[in-house]
Amino acid sequence: MTLDKDHPTVESFEQFPDSAYERAALAPLATYAVKRLIDLHIPTTFENIVVVLFKMFPRKFGLIGFEQYPDAACVGRTLLQLGPKYRNWARGSVQKGFVLTESGLARAAEVSKDLVSADTPSGVVRSKKQVLLRTMDLGKDIRGIEESSLFRRWKSGTLNEGKSIELFDLLGAYAYTPAKVLRGRLADIRNIVEQVGRSDLSEFLHAVRDAFDAQLSDQEK
Repeated sequence: MTLDKDHPTVESFEQFPDSAYERAALAPLATYAVKRLIDLHIPTTFENIVVVLFKMFPRKFGLIGFEQYPDAACVGRTLLQLGPKYRNWARGSVQKGFVLTESGLARAAEVSKDLVSADTPSGVVRSKKQVLLRTMDLGKDIRGIEESSLFRRWKSGTLNEGKSIELFDLLGAYAYTPAKVLRGRLADIRNIVEQVGRSDLSEFLHAVRDAFDAQLSDQEK
C-alpha cells in the first residue's frame, strides 16, 4: 500500500486485495487502521477511521447492499469492541479521537505482518454467498437485541417510554449518526432476525421503527 509521503491524507490509502484480509476479524483490522493514521500524523477521528477502513478493506467495511459506501455503524461497533470494556486495545471517543493501548499496538503489529506476508493475488472476486456471510456474522446481535433495554421495554409494554440513547445502543450508533444509516442498520437487523425465523424479534423491530419514527426520519437529522 502506497501513500503520498509529502501530504498523506485519508484519500491516499489504497485497497488491499480481498485475499489479504478476508479471514481477518474486524477489530484487529481497526487497530491497524488507527496505527497507520497515528504513524502518518493524521487525526484519529471517527470520520477518518471510517474512511480509511473502507478504503483499505471495503469487503469488510462496505455497507451491505450499497458496497460503494462505507458502513459507519459497523465501524462504530468495531471501535466499541476495541475499548476497555472489551478487548482494551484502544482508548478514546468519537469526539476526541482514539489511541492504541500497548496491547492494541501489539495487535496492530501482528495485523501488519499478516497483511504483508499474505498471499494476495489480484483479481480475487468475492461471491454473493461470501458477502452474505458478513451479514450473518451480525447474527451475534440477536443476543444483543434480547439483552437490550428497548427489548425489555417492549416485552413490558413500555416501549413508548424508550429514549433515543437506547435506540442508538440497539443499533450500535451515535447521536450524530445520519438517519439514513440508522434506517439501514435497522433494516440489516430485521433481515437477520427474519432469516433466522425470529418472528418475535421481527415484531419488536417493527415496533421500534414506529416508536422512533422521528429519530429515523431525515427531517429529524
